[in-house]
Amino acid sequence: MILHLFDHIITNTSPDLVKIELDLYWIIKAGYDPIKYFEKYPGRFPLWHVKDMEAGSKNITEVGNGTIDFDKIFAARKIAGLEKWFVEQDVTKGNMFESIKSSHDYLSKKKFK
Repeated sequence: MILHLFDHIITNTSPDLVKIELDLYWIIKAGYDPIKYFEKYPGRFPLWHVKDMEAGSKNITEVGNGTIDFDKIFAARKIAGLEKWFVEQDVTKGNMFESIKSSHDYLSKKKFK
C-alpha cells in the first residue's frame, strides 16, 4: 500500500521538480527491489540512505554485515540519478560511533561514487 502511494506521487509529479530520498533498507524490508524502481523512474533518486539488513531477524545492522547486495544496487546508481548517499545507523547493538564507522569504512573501501 505505501509504495502504491509512492508510485502515485512519482507518476503525478514533474521529474524536474520532485526527487526521492530513498532508504535502501526500508524499501527492501518492504519486499521491493530498489533497482526496479530506479529503472521504472530513472533519475528520480539522487539521495540514498544506506544501512544493512541482518540475516534472519531482518534488523538493521552495520553495512557489510548483512544481506543487502550493495554492489548490485550501487551498479545501478547512474540510472537512479544518485548524487549523494548517507551512511545511516538507526539502531545498533554496540557503540553507535563504532557501528557508523564500520559501515562507513566498508563503503569507503568499495569506492562507490
